[in-house]
Amino acid sequence: MSTGKNSVVIIGAGHAGLTLAREIRANCKTTEITIISREAIRGYYKPNLSKALSVNKTPNQLVMKQADTIAEELNANLLAQFTVIDVDAERKEVKGLFNNSEESHVLTIPYDSLVLATGASPIRLPIERAAITPLLSINNLEDYEVFRARIKNKKKILIIGAGFVGCELASDLISNGFNVEIIDQCEWPLQRSMPEVMGTEIKKAMAEQGVSWHLGVTLLSVAKGAQGVLAGSLSDGTTIQFDEVVSAVGLVPNTRIARDAGVAVQRGIAVDSFSQTNQPDIYALGDCVEYLGVTLPFIAPATHAAKALAKTITGTKTALMLPALPVAVKLSACPTVVCPPLINKGIWQVQGSGMSLEAHFINEQGELSGFALTGQCVSKKSQLASECLPILSSVTDLHAERYEVA
Repeated sequence: MSTGKNSVVIIGAGHAGLTLAREIRANCKTTEITIISREAIRGYYKPNLSKALSVNKTPNQLVMKQADTIAEELNANLLAQFTVIDVDAERKEVKGLFNNSEESHVLTIPYDSLVLATGASPIRLPIERAAITPLLSINNLEDYEVFRARIKNKKKILIIGAGFVGCELASDLISNGFNVEIIDQCEWPLQRSMPEVMGTEIKKAMAEQGVSWHLGVTLLSVAKGAQGVLAGSLSDGTTIQFDEVVSAVGLVPNTRIARDAGVAVQRGIAVDSFSQTNQPDIYALGDCVEYLGVTLPFIAPATHAAKALAKTITGTKTALMLPALPVAVKLSACPTVVCPPLINKGIWQVQGSGMSLEAHFINEQGELSGFALTGQCVSKKSQLASECLPILSSVTDLHAERYEVA
């Protein structure tokens, strides 16, 4: 265990930020840790948001640790409800102030290492609607608290997006007595992660539970009708009615702080294999980061990155290696596992019948670079994960001249 002493400031208190803090403390007892968040700091497992109804949990019951417990266990300084207004990469300082405080009350926080774990925000669709008509999204516990309050005593929910979050949320709602409609411009559910034949089986299984699908179309506008019922106009000319609408069309990395600090940003914050940005001693991980031009908005890659970065920060430079990381999609109608390829150049090869299907994504070199499983075939998850190409296996170092690679 390292006994070196330095100061680390982590901006972001989601899964990536808190996991990093926990790993740093496990590696070193003397590193000073400061965690900054615009929102309240609470420990919870984000994937549980899309199954809370089915496990009969209220939003409060999803909280595993409150801020005081986190601060005590990690021996860390927590700055919640705190907005960062500037990062001076040359002076190695973060400036910010508590929300709703006067502008003159700016705090300056020095650092030896700064970690951007700023996460991502929901993509906002240009849907015509009145300002008072909310378009809900669920990206954190605060969002989920609003969502649960809004659907109380409601019956019919429209979900925009047939990806991971949209399908899992629909499954949770339909399993708990709600009527669910899903709209997406794609042709089948989870289209980016599986072939059509597999998505068609999932669509069929969820339809048998009661989900109504509107695929290949977009939602143009939402208007409020009599007794508060909402009416949505679709691009195919049809109209559907619902009580609440939730957008689950994806995330865009939060990069403002990084850009302002002179950190290189493309789609997400660009990092090397050591989670290092182009700015010395500024690192990034989690949903705000891109690897080889691709973002990885899942829990497992963030966990791997946090563990590797914690070793680097505490004195053992460690490159991030990501094996194939299959994800179980929580659908009560059909057991489903996906392991999407990082690069979508190749073809799907499918075997099996009915709901039990096994799909291999074969890249242009003839290698297994992704897979998807449904039904009884999900039992092959571990086998295929061991056979599949890793997500990240080569080492890139933006500051090789500054370090001696271990």
